[in-house]
Amino acid sequence: MLITCKGIRKNGIHEKCPFLYDGVWGDSELVEHQNFHNSQESQNYSWLGFDTSQPIGKFSGRDGKPS
Repeated sequence: MLITCKGIRKNGIHEKCPFLYDGVWGDSELVEHQNFHNSQESQNYSWLGFDTSQPIGKFSGRDGKPS
């Protein structure tokens, strides 16, 4: 599963993070990346978490077509 970092919000501005990981939840690389962002947390810095990509061909339900 591809897991990406959603990035951060710094001084009210969204900044992308290049982190991309092919693995499963709980892997040490994910924990280390989360700990890095958590260590930076402040009033002007917030981490937006992780996201997973959808598999190709899976119906997302967001195409606007009536069912």
